[in-house]
Amino acid sequence: MLTKVAFGKVKQPQPVRSQSQVSQLTSSRDLSRSNTLTEVLQTTLDTHQLLSVYADFLKTRLDVEALQFVSDDQLFSLIGDFDQSQIQHAVMLYADQAYLGQLVYGLKRPLTVTQKLRLEQWHRELTFPLRNALKFSQLHRLAVRDHLTGLGNRALLEEVLEHLHIKQQRQKNGSHSVMLLDLDGFKDVNDEHGHQQGDDILRVFAELLRTTVRDSDQVFRFGGDEFVIVMEDTNLYQAQDVYNRIRTAVDSCDTLSRYGLSTSAGTAQLECFNTVEQSLDEADQCLYQAKHGGKNRHCGSVGCA
Repeated sequence: MLTKVAFGKVKQPQPVRSQSQVSQLTSSRDLSRSNTLTEVLQTTLDTHQLLSVYADFLKTRLDVEALQFVSDDQLFSLIGDFDQSQIQHAVMLYADQAYLGQLVYGLKRPLTVTQKLRLEQWHRELTFPLRNALKFSQLHRLAVRDHLTGLGNRALLEEVLEHLHIKQQRQKNGSHSVMLLDLDGFKDVNDEHGHQQGDDILRVFAELLRTTVRDSDQVFRFGGDEFVIVMEDTNLYQAQDVYNRIRTAVDSCDTLSRYGLSTSAGTAQLECFNTVEQSLDEADQCLYQAKHGGKNRHCGSVGCA
């Protein structure tokens, strides 16, 4: 089973009994006529699926106890786990001089000359499909990020909510919530001090949300000064606790306090019988209640506070 580890600085495999490391530079001119592995690898641009296909192919042809692919910002565990008894063989992959990452193998015994030659051929077949998948993944990450705040944008929000909605329909349990927030008084500040100052305030608020919510929560910019927090396994009472932490952080923020800004929020629970759009509309209605009930407060279907 392929496990994808979160983006960020990745932890390298633990040291093992012995180690060999090589670099494999593959040029597009090195590729011969497509064979079975090449053809299968070219059927997907999803990095997760691509590496899974390669790992499945490898397991039937080489005695590998552990395998990872490590790039600058991602780590994929493909086969087993590394331990001190294994021999480690690491191969850095390059496509037309561009570094992609490295495949790290955990082996029971050193590779034979024949096995090394076969592995080199498999790496040549993997290299360019992997390069294309990594480029596609990078473009997708850029496409779903808000350029101003760096948070996920509305397209990514809808993607995440659809996935969560499908998961909820399948499992028939779990309590998930979506919170919609905005800044009370932001329009007046933006009109009086200009859009540049308004953008700075939005960046500050986005960072405040990112650092205040729980590790399991996801934050998105919905548009303008509206933001959304997706909270898995969270009921409306727990969502109130999340909002209280955010409100306290806003009160303590020098930049936001300087302009007399506060935040209001509305939360709806994701229900299997509702669409994603209906859940967002319900959160928007709760936010409307919070704004027109005095601002600087949170409303959900259980009430306002």
